[in-house]
Amino acid sequence: MATTPDQQKSKRYVGTLVGQSTSQEFRLAVAHETIREQDIIAVDAELRRPEDNTAPEKIRVWAKVQRIERLNPLFPAEAGHELAATHTDPFETVLSLSREMVTAVCQVLGAEPLAGSAKGKLDHVRYPPQPASSAYRPDSKDIARVVLGELQQKEKRGLDIATLSNRPEVDVKVDGHAIVTRHLAILAMTGAGKSWAARRIIEQLAAKNYPIVIFDPHGDYTGLANVPSLKERVRRYYAQFPVFEQAPETVVAVVEGLGWNLANTHRSMFDDFFQGANAFISGAPEELKKRTNWLSNYLGNEKIAYYGLKPNLFFLADFVQAVVQAGGREDGDALNQIVEWSGREQLRIKRQVAGWLEGLPNNLRVAAKRLRQMEEISKRVAQASEPLPLDRTQLVRYGGISVVALAGYTGDFQATIYSLVADEIFTARVSDNLRLPVLFLLEEAHNFAPARAEMAAEQRSITTTRQIAQEGRKFGVGLILISQRPSRLDETTLSQCNSYIIMRMVNPADQNYVRRVIETLGEDEARILPDLDVGEAILSGQLINFPVLVRMKPPESKGEREERDAFESLEEIQASLTNAARR
Repeated sequence: MATTPDQQKSKRYVGTLVGQSTSQEFRLAVAHETIREQDIIAVDAELRRPEDNTAPEKIRVWAKVQRIERLNPLFPAEAGHELAATHTDPFETVLSLSREMVTAVCQVLGAEPLAGSAKGKLDHVRYPPQPASSAYRPDSKDIARVVLGELQQKEKRGLDIATLSNRPEVDVKVDGHAIVTRHLAILAMTGAGKSWAARRIIEQLAAKNYPIVIFDPHGDYTGLANVPSLKERVRRYYAQFPVFEQAPETVVAVVEGLGWNLANTHRSMFDDFFQGANAFISGAPEELKKRTNWLSNYLGNEKIAYYGLKPNLFFLADFVQAVVQAGGREDGDALNQIVEWSGREQLRIKRQVAGWLEGLPNNLRVAAKRLRQMEEISKRVAQASEPLPLDRTQLVRYGGISVVALAGYTGDFQATIYSLVADEIFTARVSDNLRLPVLFLLEEAHNFAPARAEMAAEQRSITTTRQIAQEGRKFGVGLILISQRPSRLDETTLSQCNSYIIMRMVNPADQNYVRRVIETLGEDEARILPDLDVGEAILSGQLINFPVLVRMKPPESKGEREERDAFESLEEIQASLTNAARR
């Protein structure tokens, strides 16, 4: 004999409303161990409209368990202290230990009519549910419908990223449109699963062909290229620091940061050297070949002619050396040639000045070598030999994922490369020179948009990120910010995010910051952040109908830094070394 709906609800009974009830919150006397914090429950109620004398409308009130309180009124604290002092087991006494009162504080999420087609959209509750009403656990299908909300009418926008933490049979989809247009922040401490969550979202967006550009400081996203369905769509680039796209004073700071401080004469002449070198290398192909051969012959360095001139610090060092050599020898023909090709009369230097400048080429080469070391690390982590294209808009492709590897570079270099690339793409979107929309993902976002800039490169990066955060929606440029230290993030940028995935967070400063900046995060959700398991997250904001506790589904891809057992890894390395020695 089939069970009736009322009989089914009775089996799923979890408790009875007690005490004061409001349209935002009620308290529930809970049946023993029937619910957990963050569970979604329901209460059937009746609503009579003041202007309507007909029978009351039957509605279902949805609520979320915020916290559970457990109390035994027959076991007072005084008795507990007495037992502790005498080392007495409570079960050896006559005290009642079974008369517990378990009460749940529940947040009202909204209501829907019980009759008719249920679309998942919840109406505001304007009148509190009646005390003594029974609460029950809805079935999985109903919970999935309500969590999905209006997104079930727009299934193409749904991203399948998680399951409910307390009900793993319930899949949780989020609104991809909200992510790509109104920005997403993924915030958590180290090891909580930020990159895991991000890769799941990227894979889901890629299935919808959305163009994505990832700025990857550590190699967390190189594994996307190994996913069979993404293999032909992921391109990995190593970053080259674009020396001649910087202001001269920026390049001075770079050289001093990688080498040593410049002498006064070096500083006073640097702008002329930099602008002259830039003009020297800007000739047409045939003209540039002629200049390359001249420089190679004049310096007696065959490698210059063999490899050609590249717009980097090595070339700048060679150019400065040619000027110093010509000035030191008082070689008028060479100086005339340099001045003609550089357009800088100031480079027609005397022997004394050339003597003062002798150390500059070596300083530039020291900086160039260290910069190349960073580039080689970036190339190795990227697992690719493809440099960033000069036309940055080529990173944006329909269905394509571009991973810009920034590993190896220091923070200021990473910020500079990011701001140059992002700014060029954003400008192309604003001017309509780039037709496709794009989503930027910033791993370690607090390094690209820090709360306080300490270097010029960081200030430029903050300015770029703020502009995208504030205006990107109008021009089809979205942001995903990922950070393990949200309190170090620029508040203006974070506040522009309308969707959040918040995972385990222990640092009090980060907790307080998140609680203050994210309006959609409730006090009770913030309270449980330190207790979340790895992979658990609170979804909040426009990507979801209401805040829920979920467990992120695993991505197909693996990151470069997926944590392995250190001792197993050690033994594998030693075994490979031993086998290699035997060959």
